[in-house]
Amino acid sequence: MKNLFVIALAILASVAMYGQDLKTTEVPSTFTEGLLKVYPNATDIEWERNGNDYKVEFDSGKMEHEIWFNKTGDMVRVQKDITKKELPTALAEIIKRDYADYTIDDVESIFKDGVTTYIVELEKGWFEAIRITFSTTGKVLNISKD
Repeated sequence: MKNLFVIALAILASVAMYGQDLKTTEVPSTFTEGLLKVYPNATDIEWERNGNDYKVEFDSGKMEHEIWFNKTGDMVRVQKDITKKELPTALAEIIKRDYADYTIDDVESIFKDGVTTYIVELEKGWFEAIRITFSTTGKVLNISKD
């Protein structure tokens, strides 16, 4: 029983250390200044630290954004909600052609390691939904039921 308690305590401590919410004053000023330079209308800004990396969640133009910075301040991942109109035309045409019975519910773009992908959530009626990850060229990278 003692070993189980020690294991549970270690897991709890590691989870607490992995994702820590931060006050703006605890974030390097170059990060906060850089964020506001690119997104001057950012609201509901919340910072978190994961190991050496920083993550910020915020709203801009009623759309949710998440950006991960490495310890030197480089953006290593940008994930944001986009509108249906912002979806590349080629992807919109593929969805219209291959998923004609579905409607687009939500769209996200993710930029990581120099590559942009799009996650599109599609709905069919009340009870059927799928989530598809597309490359910029329209290749299906992943598909799952929601």
